[in-house]
Amino acid sequence: MKIRMAHPAFDWILSVIFLIGFPAVVLISLNYPNVILQQGTAHRIFYFHVPVAWVALYGPMFSLVFAVLYLIKKDSKWDLLSLTSNQISLLFAIGVIFSGRIWAYSAWGVSWDKTDARLQSFTVLFISLIAYFVFRILITDSSKKKVFSAFLSILCAVNAVITWGAIRWMDNPGNHPESVLGKGGMDSDIRISFWLGVIAYHILFLVLFRFAYRLAKIADLRENLPEREE
Repeated sequence: MKIRMAHPAFDWILSVIFLIGFPAVVLISLNYPNVILQQGTAHRIFYFHVPVAWVALYGPMFSLVFAVLYLIKKDSKWDLLSLTSNQISLLFAIGVIFSGRIWAYSAWGVSWDKTDARLQSFTVLFISLIAYFVFRILITDSSKKKVFSAFLSILCAVNAVITWGAIRWMDNPGNHPESVLGKGGMDSDIRISFWLGVIAYHILFLVLFRFAYRLAKIADLRENLPEREE
């Protein structure tokens, strides 16, 4: 059985763009932009940390949409798409946690600022994503698992929104920088490298999403195979 999300030509085009473009963007971010004097070379983590954080935050929003569609239509396809979104979000969230600690230590002198609103809210999001998979493993009934997962996806999306607004809505944002989009003073080399990184990691998200969805679909087919044989 073939599991297809789009025309096979799209996979080839996406793969070529990723294999050529992604390494090129990484090399550009490591060599092209000037570094901020106060942070030195550690500033280059910015070109990884921020784009990855964006994906980690809007992944749960995709999952929310798919979860709501599942609750309405009761079609397993939407549950698998919601699962895939959360899988990629958790993967990118791990990248955010580790890269953030490195960057924080170089910029603030501590690897974790307990007063920083963005860090604390992102931790809640990270724990919520882990809880999603824990409960998905613990619940053995297929229909209950999918319904419960849908509501947990909604919770993760709420936490993602809170994390996004942490440095915008709270009076004590800690050491975390202001919104990147709200800054108009980035030098051209930093701005170009940053937006190239955003595009590259979004392409990475799309590549991983397509692979993860196919794997989830295969696992779902295997799980339901005995029922079809009876």
